[in-house]
Amino acid sequence: MVNPKDKQLIREFLDYIENEGSQTGTILVNKGNYKNNSLWYNEAPKKGDKTIVNIRFSQERPTDEEIDDKIELFLKKRT
Repeated sequence: MVNPKDKQLIREFLDYIENEGSQTGTILVNKGNYKNNSLWYNEAPKKGDKTIVNIRFSQERPTDEEIDDKIELFLKKRT
């Protein structure tokens, strides 16, 4: 049995560290699709050549329901 007070405390802590509305804080990001594709064969271009770097950045944040499910699962495993 999960203690609702424990669940609420963890949720309040996550809200606290997120510091919503501020430029400082920490957010949870789903890292399941995080990958790195790098090809660094010439770090500096030869004279007359150029290096083009295309950057694509995407992040996915879990919903409140997903976070609540994870908190509940965590608390159930601890008991």
